[in-house]
Amino acid sequence: SFYIYKKLAEKELQFSTIARGVSIGDELQYADEVTLGRSISNRIPLRY
Repeated sequence: SFYIYKKLAEKELQFSTIARGVSIGDELQYADEVTLGRSISNRIPLRY
């Protein structure tokens, strides 16, 4: 992810991680609507 972040950061894009509620490796299609909504609205800016 760091390599991709560095390559795309040159394009002045903003990156964020999904907040609480969705575990790493989980399929987003199985997350319920409320959990997914909260995770997206509370996402955290990604900084290396």
